[in-house]
Amino acid sequence: MLDFIGIGLGPFNLSLASLLHNKTALNYAFFEQKAQFDWHAGMQLPNTVLQVPFMADLVSMVDPTSPFSFLNYLRHQQRLYKFYFLEQPHIPRCEYNHYCQWVAEQLDCIEYQSRVLMIEPQSVGFKVHVESQGIQQSYLCRHLLIGSGNVPYLPECLAKVQQQLPQKCLHSAQYMTHADTDLHGDVVVIGSGQSAAEIFIDLFDEQQNTANHLFDLHWFTRSQGFFPMEYAPLGLEHFSPDYAQHFYDLPAEKKQQQLQQQALLYKGISAKTIREIYQKLYHRSIAGQSLQTHLHSQCDLQNAEILDTQKIRLHFQHRATAQSFHLDCDFLVAATGYFTPDFGFMQLLKPYIEFDHKQRWQITEDYRVVHHLNGHIFVQNQEMHSHGVGTPDLGLGAYRAATIINQLAERQIYDLGQQAQTFQNFNLTQNPKICLANHDTDSEQCSCKQKISKNLSTLKHADIKNTQQNTGTAHSTTHSTSRGASIRTQTVTVHPTYEKLI
Repeated sequence: MLDFIGIGLGPFNLSLASLLHNKTALNYAFFEQKAQFDWHAGMQLPNTVLQVPFMADLVSMVDPTSPFSFLNYLRHQQRLYKFYFLEQPHIPRCEYNHYCQWVAEQLDCIEYQSRVLMIEPQSVGFKVHVESQGIQQSYLCRHLLIGSGNVPYLPECLAKVQQQLPQKCLHSAQYMTHADTDLHGDVVVIGSGQSAAEIFIDLFDEQQNTANHLFDLHWFTRSQGFFPMEYAPLGLEHFSPDYAQHFYDLPAEKKQQQLQQQALLYKGISAKTIREIYQKLYHRSIAGQSLQTHLHSQCDLQNAEILDTQKIRLHFQHRATAQSFHLDCDFLVAATGYFTPDFGFMQLLKPYIEFDHKQRWQITEDYRVVHHLNGHIFVQNQEMHSHGVGTPDLGLGAYRAATIINQLAERQIYDLGQQAQTFQNFNLTQNPKICLANHDTDSEQCSCKQKISKNLSTLKHADIKNTQQNTGTAHSTTHSTSRGASIRTQTVTVHPTYEKLI
């Protein structure tokens, strides 16, 4: 029996595999249906970069001395000085993919071209049925590690169009696989995030390089505008273990409210990309050139249909004016995000799993699915509803993987520390000067006020006694210092507790 089986090999399961390598005597395997590690192959556009610094590699945020760090990868590629002179923390997306492939090649626990078909519950652990190159095999394991990732989401109307015109209606995840399509007429991009912006740039450049600009380019988003993603340091602290802990402790309804208000923490466009787009538009507009590009925000896609001409008619409504309109296009790319699927291989386990009011897995603070079986089910990137916006962020991947590793090993392989990693206090109790209100008592009975009253009484008696014993000295001190200085001196030298409470 294996100690655990990992399902899927995205960056998060690869992170766990690399952090666990040669650290324990555990027996385990990872099953991946692709022929090799390949991260977002459909979005490996030229000149695109990660939106997180290179330290968000597979291991560095937990173990910067690991041989699987990005810097060690650069050393083996003889690119350290080139990266040093580049002076940019954000690395090319294709280089991150190559780095992950370099790590994966060094691990012998990965079974490629292996698709998990079904998982059966056992009295102890699980039986995992796997198909590898047409041959089905079964494996017993004590624990499961779900890292299958999310899948592309298309609005229902576009999903129907894609079934009939798969070459003309794409999700952004498929963009590079159909990038050589001969474009003409009207081309539409839908979405407001980084992927939509990068596809717009790629199509804009293709339009620029095409004789007589053979197609018009339209960009629609239902968002309020084409806004930059929040990238100030204090905003980035929401992608920390501290915030994940704070978010986990919130009531369920508050979590949903928080996520709805935090879209620009992870859904916007990088400011650099917006500037690049604006510069391209500006240069094309010189001397009255025809832009042949159209950008529209606050436009809700209502429906889509295929016309007899094989064009796609898109029906919209403007959110501010309520004006309905339609556009007929010849090619469409929808950067409409991803969702967690109802994994088919988990169907036999569903009766034993606890779900929340929205039929999402109940997940513990340390990334275990709540269930009634004998064996743990760990998740990676399935817990945004319970742990917050940092869930899909590469910068938290190593921390989550290390948290799971400590549980798999049943000992502390990685010391994750208890010290706060952020400057802002997400938890009010982190500020010792704050007194939390007790709703069961009125303000006059506040515990901190009672402590202050007691300390003031102690101070008063100490002052009277001190005055009686040292009348001359006290009189001299009062006249030789200011009132404020006298109070500060009393606070520090007479009763340190009083200063802390104030």
